[in-house]
Amino acid sequence: MKSEQIEGVAEKVAGKAQSAAGKWLEDPALEAEGDARQASGQLTKSYGDALDNVSTFVREKPLTALAVAAGLALVVSRLLRR
Repeated sequence: MKSEQIEGVAEKVAGKAQSAAGKWLEDPALEAEGDARQASGQLTKSYGDALDNVSTFVREKPLTALAVAAGLALVVSRLLRR
């Protein structure tokens, strides 16, 4: 498990608690901040999931990953020439 995944889950849990506290205290600003923190945590976790998937793919199929990287480099170089 990547550190980004752990940080994302922790941030999401903290945001959920903050949002619940905002509801309980009837503080819309605190509740909104908690909701934003939950969204940030989900984004961080998704980023960690993507990193994990890419690293697994590269370990399992190194030649395919190399071919994909070469193809992307070719496309980017063509786009930057214009």
